[in-house]
Amino acid sequence: MKKFLLLSSFIVGVMLMFSSCEKIKDLTDISIDADLSADISTISEGAAASASLKGANEQEYNFSGTATVNPADNADIEKHWKKIRAWEIKKVTVKVKNVSKEATLKNGQLIIKDKSTSEILFAEDVENLQLKSGVTVFSISGADWGEVISALDSKHSLEVGISGALDQPGISVTYGVVISVKVTANIFNK
Repeated sequence: MKKFLLLSSFIVGVMLMFSSCEKIKDLTDISIDADLSADISTISEGAAASASLKGANEQEYNFSGTATVNPADNADIEKHWKKIRAWEIKKVTVKVKNVSKEATLKNGQLIIKDKSTSEILFAEDVENLQLKSGVTVFSISGADWGEVISALDSKHSLEVGISGALDQPGISVTYGVVISVKVTANIFNK
């Protein structure tokens, strides 16, 4: 009977130890709040390039630009790069950092791609926005970021692109893109 009690206690102890390994692993997790950022410089096409039959008030001058966002460029993330267990995207913000002359963004689109596969992971549109320094063009939270997170889980960089049309030719605009993330990493292993 004593052997049975001892064996039962041992089995229960081993079961408790293995069932709590994930809990112990969770105790060694750390969370990192970080901003992944890049600047995108664009210039709307010249007047000659936008020949159209539209009236002067209806003319549109196309622009586009891209930048690479490499999560490993963030020192806090890079430090734990191989130990990251989970990503959470809290918010994506795009602001006008500077503009050569105030203009109206007739239409614009933000696209996030997987840099390794060129697959479009996320897109958002905006229309009729007055551009001046400091204006927020996009502020996106609570979206379905599943595909973007999959790319980050695969340790891929992101390509962020902005394109659209302005109401004036030859306007240069620099957009600041900030992807606010929360990263969970395990200090001992993945």
